[in-house]
Amino acid sequence: METKTITLPKTTTQVLEYSLFTTSFLIPFLISGPQLLTGTIVNALLFLFALKVKSKSALPIVILPSIGALLNGILFGRFTVFLLYFLPFIWVGNYVLVQTFSSLTKKNSLMVSVIGSSLFKCGILFATAYTLTLTKIVPMIFLQSMGLFQLATALVGGMVALFINTIISQKHD
Repeated sequence: METKTITLPKTTTQVLEYSLFTTSFLIPFLISGPQLLTGTIVNALLFLFALKVKSKSALPIVILPSIGALLNGILFGRFTVFLLYFLPFIWVGNYVLVQTFSSLTKKNSLMVSVIGSSLFKCGILFATAYTLTLTKIVPMIFLQSMGLFQLATALVGGMVALFINTIISQKHD
């Protein structure tokens, strides 16, 4: 009889990293909307990843939430098919959010970093939605959901992440 061993993550950071990956994918299944709630939670997870993990392996946290949303079909209901057009841009936006936040925190306050990275992400998604609506590839509803909603969920998600980070930091002091 062959014995198989399972290698578990060896560090707290790896456990946190895998937990954030898993949670980011499951959020669209566990919380069936509204977009403001699910988006805020996902953005909070992106910011927490940037704050706590500081890993170069950001790809799972960048892509898993939108794949979960697509599979569950919760964000846009009958418009979910249009989400396919946005997936690469959502991934880029999430990546830009994580990387910009990480970069900005080196020389700025955390709040300035949240605002700056949120604006970059929102800009990418709104420009994409604007282009896709002008070319009549997607309906106009996406201008709102990829504009102000994205900015609101990124900003609030960033504030939630900073609050959680403060609590975590106080427990380790």
